[in-house]
Amino acid sequence: MITKKLVFVAMVAIVLGMSACSSKKEVGTSATRVGASTQPVIATQNLTGKQWLLVELNGKPITPPANAAITAFLKFNPDGTVSGNAGCNAVNGSYSLKEGNRIHFEKMVTTMKMCLDMETETNMLKVLEIADNYNVTASTLILNRARMAPLAKFEAQ
Repeated sequence: MITKKLVFVAMVAIVLGMSACSSKKEVGTSATRVGASTQPVIATQNLTGKQWLLVELNGKPITPPANAAITAFLKFNPDGTVSGNAGCNAVNGSYSLKEGNRIHFEKMVTTMKMCLDMETETNMLKVLEIADNYNVTASTLILNRARMAPLAKFEAQ
């Protein structure tokens, strides 16, 4: 009787020991462990560290008014935050990138100043709500929605 219990306990110990030593290898993905979940690592070197000046919105060139102290721009930070100006008001929030040049802006907030011309600001904020993908080079950032024409074009400053 004692022998059967001893054999059973030994077998359980061996199985547990073997399962503790096993490891899984993920193939084809690069991931960073965040808490209990994994998130894809997306290269942001072309996106971050630059100030992106808005030069085109919904197919129309942006010409800031002569008396404008600030022109619309965005700045992406490596920590997932984005800041800038929408043409009149400061804008802040967060962004996330996914494989396939996917982008998502969230928790976007602005200051509440009233300016004479709010058209650029209104349209830029709409773009940030609906953009779902992007193209970026060393000097150009384009925000898109699905396969539609580019929504906004920015140039690195």
